[in-house]
Amino acid sequence: MSLSGFASEQVRDRVLASLNRSFETFYEHSIAVDRHGIINWISDSYSRFLGCTESPLGRHITDLIPGSYLPQVMATGKPVLLDLLQLRNQWTLVSVVPVHNEQGEVEGAFGFVATDSPTSGMKPLLERYNQMQREVREALRYREGRSARYKLSQIAGQSETIRLVKQQIRQAARFDITVLLSGETGTGKELFAHSLHDLSDRAEKPFVSVNVAAIPETLMESEFFGVASGAFTGAKKEGRPGKIEVAGDGTLFLDEVGDMPLALQSKLLRVLQEREFERVGSNQVQTTQVRIVAATSRNLEQMVADGSFRPDLYYRLNAMPIRLPALRERLDDVDALGERILDDCCSRLGVLPKSLTDEAVRLLKTYRWPGNVRELYNVLERACILNETLSHIDAAQLLPMIQTLPKTSAMDSQSAQSQKAEPPETGLTLKQRLKIEEARIIQETLQLCDGNRTEAAKRLGMSRAALYNKL
Repeated sequence: MSLSGFASEQVRDRVLASLNRSFETFYEHSIAVDRHGIINWISDSYSRFLGCTESPLGRHITDLIPGSYLPQVMATGKPVLLDLLQLRNQWTLVSVVPVHNEQGEVEGAFGFVATDSPTSGMKPLLERYNQMQREVREALRYREGRSARYKLSQIAGQSETIRLVKQQIRQAARFDITVLLSGETGTGKELFAHSLHDLSDRAEKPFVSVNVAAIPETLMESEFFGVASGAFTGAKKEGRPGKIEVAGDGTLFLDEVGDMPLALQSKLLRVLQEREFERVGSNQVQTTQVRIVAATSRNLEQMVADGSFRPDLYYRLNAMPIRLPALRERLDDVDALGERILDDCCSRLGVLPKSLTDEAVRLLKTYRWPGNVRELYNVLERACILNETLSHIDAAQLLPMIQTLPKTSAMDSQSAQSQKAEPPETGLTLKQRLKIEEARIIQETLQLCDGNRTEAAKRLGMSRAALYNKL
C-alpha cells in the first residue's frame, strides 16, 4: 500500500500511527533474529509465554522454537503472513517479515505472534480454533477407546532380543491362538498386546483391556461375564454386558491374569474350551469368538505347583508363550527408547524438544532399571520438567535422579550384584566423572536453596557468574 498520494504529511502520519496501534493490538509477542538465526531481541511478554527462565539471547531460534518460520523467511526472503504455529500446546497466529539491507540482502527477520489471550485481537478466532482442536482430540479418543492404540513400529528398539519378540508377535498375530505374555512389571506387556491385535485379522474389531489385579474379587465375575436383568437388587433393568461381551469378536486382554481367583479361573476355562458363558443371574448361554491375550508378571508354573493356579487353564493360556525381556537385558535399546520417550514427553508437556547427549546415554546404560521401561519413562519425564528450557539432557541432569531412585523388590539378587559391580560412572573418563559429580553437588545445593542462585553461589563459595557458567 502506498501513502504518497495523501494530501498532507499530517494525514499520512495519523494513518501510519493508526496502523501501528492496530498492529500492536493484533499481536502480543515479537522476536528478532540476525542473518544467522541467532536471537538478538525478544519481547518480555513472549519470553514469559515461552516459559524462559533465562534470557534466550544468543541462542539459535530453532533451539527455542523448533518449528519457527524465521529460518524459512531468511532463506527465501519472502514473508509469512497470518499462518498457524503450535506453541506450548496451543495454536497461535504468526507473521514473519524479513529485514533487508541497502543491497537487498536479508539481514535478519522479525516474528510476531498472537494467541487467544484476552489482550489479543485474535482471541475470538484462536479461541474457537483451539476449542475445535480439543473437540477433535476428544472425538478421536472416544473413537479409539475400544481399538488398538499402539502399533509394533511404535515400540522402539533394534536389539536382537527385542527383534525376536517382535517377530514372535507378528507370527502369533497370523493365527487365531491364545497368547501369554510374561515379563517383569514395566516391560510393556500392554503395548505388545495392542500391537498383536493391530496386526491380526481382528484389527477392526474391539480391543478390550482388563487389569485383573485392579478389580475387587467380589466384582470380578460380573465385570467379566456381565449381569442379567434383575439379577440382584439395584441391578439395571436391562442388565449389563461384561468385558467378554463387549469385546465381541475382537481381543480381550487380561493383564495380571495370575491374580485371578480360582473360582473365576474355571469359568474362564469354559470360555476358552467351549466358547460360551452366562451372565451373572442368568441361565441363558451365550457364545463368543473373542480372542484371549493374557499377561502376567508372576511365575504361573510355580503357582500351578503351589495349587493357586489351575493347570488346565495355564496350558490353555500358554498356547503361544512370549517372554518380554527386562530393560537390563536390552540396554542397547536405551538410546532409541530415550529418544522416543523424550519426543512423547515434550509433545505432551508442551516444552522444547530435547535429545540425550552421548554421556547421558552412557549413564542410562549403566543403571539396572528394576522398573524397566516404565521407570525409564518416569526419569526422562521428570528430566523434561526440571530442564524445561534446555534442548539437551546431559548426564549431569540425570545422575541425581538415578542415585535417588528407591531400590525395589523387582530387582533380583543378580541385578543387585551387577549394580554394585557397575556403578553409574563406569565407562566414563575421570574428567567426565568429576563434571557429573560437580553438577550433582550444584543441583543439590540449588534444591536446598529453593532455586535461589545467589544463595547457592554463596554456599558453594563461587561467584554468581561462575555458577551461571557451570549451569
